[in-house]
Amino acid sequence: MMLHHSNSLNLWIFLLLFFLVFSPPTYSKTNVEYQGQVFSLDLPTIKVNGDNYVSVEILFKEIGGVEYYSPIMKKANLFFGGKNWVLSLDKGTAVTENGVNIPLGRSVVIQDNSVYVSPQFLNQLFGIAIDTSSTTSTQTPSPTKTPSTTSPVTLSTGRSSLLNVRSHSYGDENRSRVTFDFGTNLPTHSIQTDQANKRIILTFNNVTLAPGTPETFSLNDNRVERVVLNKKGSDIEAIIYLKSPASIQKNQLGGENPRIYLDIITSTLLTSPDVTVVPVSPSPQAKPTTTPALTPIPTPKSPVQPTTEIPYDKINPKVIVIDPGHGGKDPGCVVNGYQEKDIVLRVSKKLKDALIQQGYEVYLTREGDTYPNLQERSAVANNKQPVVLLSIHANAAPNKKATGVEVFVGSAQVQGEGAADVANRENQRFISEGHTEQQNGKVNSTLLDSYYLGSRTVSVQLGSLIENNIIKETGQTSRGLKEAPLILLKGMYFPSCLIEIGFLSNPTEAKNLANEAFQDKLVRGMVVGIKQFMSSSDLKKILEE
Repeated sequence: MMLHHSNSLNLWIFLLLFFLVFSPPTYSKTNVEYQGQVFSLDLPTIKVNGDNYVSVEILFKEIGGVEYYSPIMKKANLFFGGKNWVLSLDKGTAVTENGVNIPLGRSVVIQDNSVYVSPQFLNQLFGIAIDTSSTTSTQTPSPTKTPSTTSPVTLSTGRSSLLNVRSHSYGDENRSRVTFDFGTNLPTHSIQTDQANKRIILTFNNVTLAPGTPETFSLNDNRVERVVLNKKGSDIEAIIYLKSPASIQKNQLGGENPRIYLDIITSTLLTSPDVTVVPVSPSPQAKPTTTPALTPIPTPKSPVQPTTEIPYDKINPKVIVIDPGHGGKDPGCVVNGYQEKDIVLRVSKKLKDALIQQGYEVYLTREGDTYPNLQERSAVANNKQPVVLLSIHANAAPNKKATGVEVFVGSAQVQGEGAADVANRENQRFISEGHTEQQNGKVNSTLLDSYYLGSRTVSVQLGSLIENNIIKETGQTSRGLKEAPLILLKGMYFPSCLIEIGFLSNPTEAKNLANEAFQDKLVRGMVVGIKQFMSSSDLKKILEE
C-alpha cells in the first residue's frame, strides 16, 4: 500500500507509510450525488488513519466512468463526465489535458493495485459528492474475493416490483437520464421508440407496482416531459413522453439496488425510424453486463443531402484504410507500463507495409502520435472508399487474467460477452467531443439501402476470417466475433470491423503485444484473413452491385 503526497517521495514519507493504520476494504452503503442525481451504491471503502477512501474502479463502473491504473508508470487515468485527469502518483499531482495541476496531498491510496480516492478529492476533480459519514458495512470481502467485481445483472423470471421512477438532466452533456428502481431482480423487458409521437415505451414483464408508487411522474426535465405507468395484465408498460426526438442508451445494474435506466440524448441529427422494437432477454451467447448496452445512432426517416460531391456508389477493391486507435492526447489503455496508442500504431504500420507488398493501396488515419477526431478518421475512410476498413485497438479488463483476440462489427445491438464494455470504452472519447451526430449525410441516407446492408453482412465474414487467422498465427485465445454500436463504424458503408488484438491488462499478453516478432504474427494473420475475404463470393456480389 502506498499513500501519495504532493511533495517528492523522500525518506520521511517512506517511513511514514509503514506506520499508517488502515483497514481492509469493506463494502458499504454509500450515497453518491452527481449533478442532482443521487445513487445508493455498495462501494468498497477503506480507512487510513481515520479517513475514508472509496474505490474509483467500482464507483466508475456504477456511474459510467473509466479508470486505468498502471503500477509500472505510477499513473492512474480517470475519465468521467467529459473530464480526464491523470494522477501522477510519483510526482504527487493530478493533471488535466489543458495543463491544470492539482496536488494530490493525502487524497490517493493504492492498496492491492486498486486506486482509492478521498471523497473530497473526487468532488474537487469531477463534482461528485460522496457521503461516507453514515455508511454501514454490508459486506466484507473474503481473501479470495476481489473488489474489482460488481454484482452481476440477472434478469428475473419471478415477480419483480417497480419502486420508483426518477430523472436527471445532464445539461453539459446534452442528455437526460430516466431511472426505474426495482425491489428485486431485474425483469425481462423490451423497448419501443415511437419518434413520430416522441415516445419511448418500455414493457416490464411480470412486474407489480410497489404500494404507494404513483402511475404518473411529471418530471422537471429539459428533455423528458413525463412518465406514465400502465398495468398490462402481469406486465407494466412505462411510456416516456419526450419534448423532442432523441436517441437512447440503455443500461441496467443488478445487486442490492437493481435498476434500469435510459440516457436520452438529443441532437438535430439524432432521429429514428418511426417504431423499432429491441427485445432484452438473457442470451446464451452473451452474458449480461453491468456496463451500458449502447443503442446506436438511429437513422433519419428521409435522406439528408450530402455536403460533398464524393461519389458513394462504388468502393475501391484495391484500397484499404487502417485506423490505429486513439493517439496524441488520448493514450487509450494505459496498463502494465504500456500505452495502447503506441502499440496499435506500430502494428498498423506493419500491417500497412505488408498489405502494400500484396499490391494494395493503403492509408492510415494517423501516421504518428496525433489524435484525429471522429470526423477526421471518417473523412479518410469515406474519401478513399476502401474495400476494407480495420480499426486496430488493444483491450483491457479488471480481471488481469483476461486474454485473447476479439473482433467487432457495427450493429444496432450488443452481442457477445464484454461487448458493451468495449463499446463504452472505445466510444468514450468520441462522445466527450460531442461528435456522435456528425456523420456524413449521404452515409446516413444509405443506412437502409441494400448496398449498406450487404456491406454490413460481409463485415461479419471479414471479421471472422481475420480473427481465425490471427489465432492460427499467434496461438492466442479466441474470444469470438461480437457486435456492438461502435461510433466509428457507424459512418462506414463499406466492410469494416474493429480488432482488439489482445489485453494490455494481462502482463504476459502485454509483453507479447509490445514484441516485434509477435506483432509480425498478428500482421500475418490479418493479411491472410484479408486475402481470403477478397476472394469471397459475398464480397464479389457487393462489388458488382
